[in-house]
Amino acid sequence: MIPHVMIIQAAYTDRRLSERRLEISRHTSIPSLRYQSQKPTVHIAVNPDDPFLTERLEAFRSTGCEIKPLFRPDWKLYRENWELPEGRKIVSRMDDDDVICQEYCERTRNAAPDAGEWNLIWPNGYVFWRETCFLLHHPGIQFVTLVTDYDKDPHQEQHWQYHKLWPTKIVSNSVGWIWVRHGDAATSTLPRYRKVKKGGIDAKRIPINLRAILRAIAESGQASGNYTEHRNQKLLKHVLRENEQHAPSSQISCSGPDTQAGTIARDDRRTEELLHVSN
Repeated sequence: MIPHVMIIQAAYTDRRLSERRLEISRHTSIPSLRYQSQKPTVHIAVNPDDPFLTERLEAFRSTGCEIKPLFRPDWKLYRENWELPEGRKIVSRMDDDDVICQEYCERTRNAAPDAGEWNLIWPNGYVFWRETCFLLHHPGIQFVTLVTDYDKDPHQEQHWQYHKLWPTKIVSNSVGWIWVRHGDAATSTLPRYRKVKKGGIDAKRIPINLRAILRAIAESGQASGNYTEHRNQKLLKHVLRENEQHAPSSQISCSGPDTQAGTIARDDRRTEELLHVSN
């Protein structure tokens, strides 16, 4: 069985920010990993000077996943050394405030082709913004998984470009994730990400407590809805600048019956139709 690595960035030094993010993690990424039907190995980037380093690592170890802490003095949005295993592997990414469905890792593993370089996606999920859930179809969402024989990971280039440049396979059209938004988020939740309101989530597959999440994110303040009102303009500008500097460098070619990159690139034209796919 080839290894499945989940990479997570959680490198903080500011005491209050670290404490807030840890509390959010306790109700998002940590329970998500705990209830996975098939657990990945987690490579988590942490800062050795994090005031809550011990508590953070203990919390992630409580998931039952094998945890490999990567001690980093600086937070890097792109081109981090994730110390991935050699040979063929599955490399997924999530943030420490994200939620994934309970079969996410198992179905992702089962969808991984035996050969070639592939991008695996769950294009449908929820956006949790200002106490409201929105259904979103987004093939370029940050929940990217690469299947690779090389030292490649989803934090090397703009995550929304992989489905355009890599041979891409849809793992499932079922809702697979929740993108939790709050005042400490690095970017804003633009209007195009919150068009279709939902009354709730698929709680059987995503057994998460939204009220607990609301309590956890309260200290972070209200999530911004556009770049103008974003609270941390310095961080936002840094992220936007980093995004611009890490545009894709090349296209990976591959052919085969499961290659769906062209089809997926056109999906945005029928977003409203695909939003209601439930299989």
